[in-house]
Amino acid sequence: MKAILWVLGFGLFSLPQPVFSQVSVDIETGLVRVQRNDASSSWKNSLGTLNGQEGTLFSYARDFNNSIKPLLRFRLSYAFGKTKRHFLSALAAPVQYTTTGTFSGPVIFNSTLFEANQLTTGFYKFNGYRLTYRYLVVQRTHCALGLGLTLNLRDAEFSLQQGAHYERNYNRGLVPLLNTYFTYTPKNRLGILIDGDVFYVDKTGGAIDYLIGLNYLVTSKLTLKTGYRFFSGVGSEAGNVYNKLFVHSWVLGGVFKF
Repeated sequence: MKAILWVLGFGLFSLPQPVFSQVSVDIETGLVRVQRNDASSSWKNSLGTLNGQEGTLFSYARDFNNSIKPLLRFRLSYAFGKTKRHFLSALAAPVQYTTTGTFSGPVIFNSTLFEANQLTTGFYKFNGYRLTYRYLVVQRTHCALGLGLTLNLRDAEFSLQQGAHYERNYNRGLVPLLNTYFTYTPKNRLGILIDGDVFYVDKTGGAIDYLIGLNYLVTSKLTLKTGYRFFSGVGSEAGNVYNKLFVHSWVLGGVFKF
């Protein structure tokens, strides 16, 4: 899927750019704080009970070193149509890190016992690679509202290593998301920005990823943005794994038009 995104990205740059189209690059960086990251190799259902004896619920946020981490996201976009109401984009949104810590009690992971008070290395990954189509249902001088659909490739993995014991779980799959976009710029340059994707079923599955902030039009080719981004995801598979993640960050970015 990552290779497909690169091909699509190259394709967007290669597309002819008549007067009714626009290619742009959106780069976003910041510092991420992991507020919650619970995991288990057993499924945790909507009632909060573990379905199976092969996995103990543990936390990458509480049981391990939980330092602030860097954020980097990259989006390539193509707006088209007579008034550029149509929008296609490819986004890379990685979340992954390695950390160390100790468990206060024994943890069973993939039927393997990880002992308490022993140095343990944890690896966590929840990368998202998204393709989005959006249409501006409202397009005015100072206000825009867009709705669309996103196809997200979830590239998820978490593992534990303690001495000679090593276990990992990984999952890759496609998830549809609802994309929304809103901007209000009363003074032509400084405006409010709300942008993100959401999908929610119940307590055992769903994701929400939103930026709430400000954007500032520097030139016709450059817009700066800053604000608060949060991501929350719940993933489970009956009889397999469970993960609940919540991360938030303050970000700074720019949109460069070509």
